[in-house]
Amino acid sequence: MASTTSELAPRLTAKQVDELSQRQMKKHDVAIMLLHWFNALVWFLELTTGAAMLTSSSLRVAPEWFVRMVEGFVGGKAELLRFHIAVGIAWMVVFAVYTTFGFRTYVTKEVLRREISLDSDDMQWLRIRLLRMLKRSTTPLPPQGIYNAGQKLFAVAVYAMVPIIMATGLIMTFHLFGTGMVGWAAVLHFAAVGAVLCGLLVHVYMAAVFPEEKPAFFSMITGNVNELYAFRHHFKWWKEMRGDNFEPKHEQNEAVK
Repeated sequence: MASTTSELAPRLTAKQVDELSQRQMKKHDVAIMLLHWFNALVWFLELTTGAAMLTSSSLRVAPEWFVRMVEGFVGGKAELLRFHIAVGIAWMVVFAVYTTFGFRTYVTKEVLRREISLDSDDMQWLRIRLLRMLKRSTTPLPPQGIYNAGQKLFAVAVYAMVPIIMATGLIMTFHLFGTGMVGWAAVLHFAAVGAVLCGLLVHVYMAAVFPEEKPAFFSMITGNVNELYAFRHHFKWWKEMRGDNFEPKHEQNEAVK
């Protein structure tokens, strides 16, 4: 897989590389990290129990041993649906509290712009990234903000699909608006979960497995990334936060990537 490094960022001297690698930048607040890991737990539990509930011959997605294991974990087949619903409702309650009390801090226009708004550099990043994955381009990737274009696309999918997942879950749970609506809710529920799951698989791989993105993974534990990672992968954000206090040199004898 191609590097996600922003290759149009200025080159650094060896001394500057050492200096940046030892300095930290705050990327996430505690509330964001807690919500992130709460979401991770919820999605693990909901996907696990959801897969175990699909036992008909036409819809089965998990082997029999997996279904039995999950049923044993929650206390039996009869409890499986109740557990799934309880976790889903807890998820909705936490999101409601987060949105209500954190609206002015975490749901502002500026935050949404940083998380989901795609600018010209983002569109170029997506185009070049795709071409490089297909081995059809060696064009340098344009600089990115605090989130790269791929992360923003995943965020867009989450923002679009989560309300559908929640609404359809409530319709199925409480049998709202009649049997016909419940049937359509089930279809939309599966489709929305599938859309998020596709992005989630890439997200987990990039964050937990892809070597260059390991600092991003640990930032969800510590809240920080080192400045060298920020400089190389999120140069526009680094420049916004630190650019006035640190000017990269272009010394040909010392410059390194």
